[in-house]
Amino acid sequence: MTALLVANTIAALASIAFAVIGGVHPAALSDSGTPTGGERFYGWMYAVRGVPLGVAAGVVPLWWAGPAGTVVLLAAAAAQAGDAAIGVVRRKWTMIAGAALLTLIHAVAALAVA
Repeated sequence: MTALLVANTIAALASIAFAVIGGVHPAALSDSGTPTGGERFYGWMYAVRGVPLGVAAGVVPLWWAGPAGTVVLLAAAAAQAGDAAIGVVRRKWTMIAGAALLTLIHAVAALAVA
């Protein structure tokens, strides 16, 4: 159980890092040379969602096992599954693999803290 919570915390930190990168330097995630105003806008929208959800996914299961931890982790898993689906549409294999792995970690951790 401890190893799973550590893996979940690392996954949450990775999610936070990518959210911050998306807000600060959106071209790094979109592979465009110069980001447009829309890319910067959506980068910050991603960061505003990703950072608090990542913090919650990393912290809540450590303090509140049971329904609260499960709900937060399932929400984080759903967000990562959505990111993986976007990766499929965009054919970004690193995005698919990373988000799918984080989906799996959050979902398994949700079952463990239930």
